[in-house]
Amino acid sequence: MNRKINLTRRAWLLRIVQGFSVIGLSLLAYPFIRALFPGAPEAGYLEVDLADLQPGEYTKVLWLGRSVMVLRRYPKGKALASKSVSATHHLVALKDPDSSLSVQPSYAQNSYRSRRPDIFVFYSNCTHLGCEVAVSSELAQTEIICPCHQSRFDDAGRVLQDAVASYNLEIPFYRQMSKNRIRLQSHSS
Repeated sequence: MNRKINLTRRAWLLRIVQGFSVIGLSLLAYPFIRALFPGAPEAGYLEVDLADLQPGEYTKVLWLGRSVMVLRRYPKGKALASKSVSATHHLVALKDPDSSLSVQPSYAQNSYRSRRPDIFVFYSNCTHLGCEVAVSSELAQTEIICPCHQSRFDDAGRVLQDAVASYNLEIPFYRQMSKNRIRLQSHSS
């Protein structure tokens, strides 16, 4: 009788260990299986509310492992008016004023590099070495500055001629959902 109880107890403990092993392997395998099937619709979208942004203000969101900044420009910003930017009372030329060398969607191939003149959406990594850029808003003018090597960009993300960075800031794909809401998307569909 005692031997039968030990076998039952042993079988029961064996089942518990097997159950935990299956659960552990499932949890371990999940990221690998998920990587084989990318593109779940929920993973590729992020909606951003712009209602509280005032001119010169921005919001930063984390999307698909990268920081994205959404900047509300001042009306008739200097970057929209011409292909050069006023900086400390003298004109500084742009390296790529027409954004011909830039990574951007087709709708951003205009002077303000966005869907709307008052909103600028961009990845917050400098195109030089990938440092996180900062937004500086003073006297109704916005400038984007890389703190690592002082590369400067206008409010359309175009790099200034005297900067270390060679390319304009990258622009993600997004759609305008309403007046105060955009949707970041991983693809153009």
